[in-house]
Amino acid sequence: MAEWPKAAVLKTVEGKPSVGSNPTLSANTTSYIASLAFQLMQIIDRYLLRELFKILFAILLILSLIIASLGLTKLLEKAAIGNLNPQVVMPLMGYQILRYLGRSIPPAFFLSILATLGRLYKDHEMIALASCGVSTGRIYRALSWSLILMVPLTTWLAIFIQPWAAIQMETMIAAQKQVAAELIGLKSGRFHEYSQGNIVFYVEDIDEKAETMRNIFVQNYQHQKLGLVTANIGKHSYDPITRDHFLTLYEGRRYEGNPGQANFTIAAFGSYTLRIAESPTKMRDIRATRHTAQLYTSADINDRAEFWERISYPISIITLMLIAIPLSRSTPRQGMHGRLILAFLVYFSFLNMHSIAIGWMRQQVTAEWLGIWWVQVVLLLIAALIMFLDSHWIKRILRRLRFN
Repeated sequence: MAEWPKAAVLKTVEGKPSVGSNPTLSANTTSYIASLAFQLMQIIDRYLLRELFKILFAILLILSLIIASLGLTKLLEKAAIGNLNPQVVMPLMGYQILRYLGRSIPPAFFLSILATLGRLYKDHEMIALASCGVSTGRIYRALSWSLILMVPLTTWLAIFIQPWAAIQMETMIAAQKQVAAELIGLKSGRFHEYSQGNIVFYVEDIDEKAETMRNIFVQNYQHQKLGLVTANIGKHSYDPITRDHFLTLYEGRRYEGNPGQANFTIAAFGSYTLRIAESPTKMRDIRATRHTAQLYTSADINDRAEFWERISYPISIITLMLIAIPLSRSTPRQGMHGRLILAFLVYFSFLNMHSIAIGWMRQQVTAEWLGIWWVQVVLLLIAALIMFLDSHWIKRILRRLRFN
């Protein structure tokens, strides 16, 4: 065991009268022992929290590096093909880390508790603490102090920072100083096909400075009619909300009809807008940019499911702490990895149940009031079962049955 309890006790009791074998303790001696125990408990709290936050910081750093590396790979691919300005790669990576940091805290907190208490069991420090009267409930109380910081921090990250970072990423991508047409890969002197061949687009020249196109030809097929559009000038636009790409043509003509028939319609126009590319992005990514208050007041069940998913992150910290403490228990022969496999199985089961709960809520399989709460209840029941099996009187019954 570490030397802090012994040093603290020796420093505190130095110069104090010894109790000896006198069965009668004075009031001063009793109050002194009580204050000594209180100081010792404070030392235990600080010791556990210090070890916990050191490991938590290391795990969060590793998870942030993993998120950054995965995001950096995709961003560099876009920058290599010219769809993204290389100057915004690093800011986008920073926003991506902030976007997923709130989701990373619950698993990091869970793993840090397992590692902290697992090391204490391995080094026999938990046995020494138990011999000094530090019970499992006292460990819960010591680690609960960390919730004062972690729960508000995770709530702030999930409710405010996550949508803000998503908005900043979308705004930065939409506000690129490159030619707007590059967002969908338009090149001059080439035919481009969109909407599964329903739109064929050709532009003779692209002015990158003015962000305009000249001598444009468009063939589109809609409402079972073939349409041909020609224009002298055109501009590309991008809607950051729907993430669709539009082409506005100026000073042109439109021909509409079917080949082999004489009922063609010819019209001249000053401006004409058509959508040339739909967004491949899922609707869920668009919801990620919405403020939490908008999701809560929305009538769409998918928006409210997104809201409850954000709320689930700080709630999960509490339930994961309650189950991590009994899962970290191990005997000296087992080492600090005694229940590590079981802990990972419990956590991945929790992740699967959490995903199922969100999916059921979106599909309206379960009521909204039930939502994610049944997952937290199941996790608490698992924690109660593990603590029940670890209780002394259950072990005593099992020991008697074994000897009989």
